[in-house]
Amino acid sequence: MTSAPQRLSYEARILVVPLGASGDALVQSMAADNLSNIRIVTDAGHSAAFVRDIHAAAGTEITETAADLAASADMMILLGADLHQVPGDFVATVAGAARANGVLLAGVLVDQQNWESEQGATAMAVLRRELDMLVSVREASLAAAFIDVLKGGRRKPQADPTTTETGAATATTEENTGRGAS
Repeated sequence: MTSAPQRLSYEARILVVPLGASGDALVQSMAADNLSNIRIVTDAGHSAAFVRDIHAAAGTEITETAADLAASADMMILLGADLHQVPGDFVATVAGAARANGVLLAGVLVDQQNWESEQGATAMAVLRRELDMLVSVREASLAAAFIDVLKGGRRKPQADPTTTETGAATATTEENTGRGAS
């Protein structure tokens, strides 16, 4: 009998789709807060998308099909604030590609605006129809923390394998602090 390799940790491959200018501003805020290992996806037309790392400069994007993007991801997160800016056709395109590849679809709305208008209500209906989950938070820092958790959290630097016995004992004691250890 063979056993599957064990993973000590897992970091989900996340695509973030900014929903209009409000989503772009949220991505910039999250990049400034050091959210990392996230790829940003924007509409390139004709079932294609521009893709870049969250910290890459504008204009450095590559173009991929929505299907290829979805095949390379674990989760797509649509991010925005102003429901007037939701690109319904692009949402449907990336959602269809995600579903075809078993990718989890999430939406994060930050301090959502214009939900009471007819256009906002239509956008909300599209999001509810296309997404697996839809979360609303009050501020960008909460959205960044939520995405970081979905990704698998921030990674701590690996311990030095040449740690002395005393250092290992100290690390164990510190690790157990707060877990009922005395």
